[in-house]
Amino acid sequence: MSDLEKRFGEGLWVSVVMATYNRAELLRRLLRQLDEQTLDASRFEVVAVDDGSKEDTKQALSDLEVGYALTIARQDNAGAAAARQRGVELSRGKIIVIIDDDMQIAPTFLERHLARHEDDQTVVLGRLRPDANLSEMPLFERFYARTMAAVGDAFASGAEQVRGHNVYTGNVSMPRALFVKAGGFDARFRQLEDEELGVRLEKAGARFAFADDAVTVHGSDWTSMQKWMERAYKDGLYQTKLAHKHPDVPESSPWRHIPNINPVSRPFLAFSLAAPRAASVLAGAAIRSASVLDKVGLEPVAIAGATLVYGIQYYRGVREETGGVRQAAKEYREFKRGVSLLRAGARGDEAAWRELVGGIREDHRMIRFYADKYDDRVDAGERKLDAGPPLHGFAGASLGGALSLTGDAVKKIGFQLMIAYRIMRFFRSAGLGLAAQFMSRTMRHAFASDVHWDAEFEPGVVIVHGFGLAISYAAKVSHGCILFQNVTLGYGPDPDTKEGGAPLLERNVHVGIGATLFGPIVVGEATKIMAGCVLNRSVPARSIVECPAPAVGVRARPGPRVAGGG
Repeated sequence: MSDLEKRFGEGLWVSVVMATYNRAELLRRLLRQLDEQTLDASRFEVVAVDDGSKEDTKQALSDLEVGYALTIARQDNAGAAAARQRGVELSRGKIIVIIDDDMQIAPTFLERHLARHEDDQTVVLGRLRPDANLSEMPLFERFYARTMAAVGDAFASGAEQVRGHNVYTGNVSMPRALFVKAGGFDARFRQLEDEELGVRLEKAGARFAFADDAVTVHGSDWTSMQKWMERAYKDGLYQTKLAHKHPDVPESSPWRHIPNINPVSRPFLAFSLAAPRAASVLAGAAIRSASVLDKVGLEPVAIAGATLVYGIQYYRGVREETGGVRQAAKEYREFKRGVSLLRAGARGDEAAWRELVGGIREDHRMIRFYADKYDDRVDAGERKLDAGPPLHGFAGASLGGALSLTGDAVKKIGFQLMIAYRIMRFFRSAGLGLAAQFMSRTMRHAFASDVHWDAEFEPGVVIVHGFGLAISYAAKVSHGCILFQNVTLGYGPDPDTKEGGAPLLERNVHVGIGATLFGPIVVGEATKIMAGCVLNRSVPARSIVECPAPAVGVRARPGPRVAGGG
């Protein structure tokens, strides 16, 4: 019995669901590729719903013969969300695979999806790739293709973690029961219905996985420039609808892009919010100029122009849904609430505030503890000033008073970085996603450090110097740990099992300058990782990890100089 048989048992395992509209021949191509799957045809079915095409799709494909169960239904035009919802309702499989009708797939596509479904809470997002004719696509489609390729690369490398707001219906699968639990598609969303479903899947307890080997290849729509610009406009409009429906999900706010936008582009986007009709004329002129640049071989500049045009159209849609420039400005100012929360020292149940203050105080206590332990420059007078009850687990540790905390916050760069990290986490816990992004970018620019907001630093972590840190979203650092500058705690595969993950540092681990730790490893309590080490295997408690001594040799003597000759 195979692993899949053990996992899914008897009967129909998979239902492939797709919406289709005026694409009978592209759908024919995909249905034939599904007939070539390595998964036994008795284990899957295909349900395609014609969303009111001009030509009856079922009639157009009446001559197609396939080995699996195929259902082609038809409905009046109601949008992709309604069509996919009906497709799921007509299906019978345990796992629902949703793809677009213009995709191409390899024979192993369905098996690759099934292989990642380890439990009944997993949503699997597959890779979207542009076809080999990328260079022949219109400029605006190349912009989209390159954007999706970058997203896939980030998921595959572990640089980004798949979340609900990342879901796209070009290549996704989920258990039927989880789809039903989340409530299915919201047919009111004529765009971004996939992201909106993904948000509710996450709220329903879904765990997300990325299958880099479950690939759908997307060719050109060969749509018009005008339709592409209209789609960008509706993206902004429906993104705002989504944010209003889920105000507790800052990752789906249209304002989340602002901190990442090139400062040169921001005045144009502000113009699109203030004067959307005039901005439409500007967008048309800009995309025509970008197309001219593309034709003369300046593709990078042309892509940048297309990016600007998309942003103008997107924020025109945002303005339409918010109802006016004042409301748009009001929503954008939301991130500033974080500053007032910090000053007031409270929010709702105050849990996030207590976590922030407690974390900073504990970080500072450990700074003073290690100063007493290691730094003979700390004089007796300062020790007396900071005297207090011992820190739990460290006999003789000094607590540190408010004066020394303030002074260390000014003097110690590593402590500044930890304060910024804790403020970033506070903003996120308070539901202020834009403010959290602002703090994340501040940390990158001020400290040249990239600490993901999902990385877990227990209270009582000490950073020395603080420049050049690279900390994965999956990394965990326990109380009493010390990280020196240029340390990496990266996401990577286990060398034996190939399972992905990031390091867990148990209590009181010290990681030296320039050390690189990656993969799902555990570094045992009170271990010291010396400077420059590269480590991808777990280490037992109370170990010392050192690099081999560098080989030092004598340089060859230089040859005799030749006099003259200029």
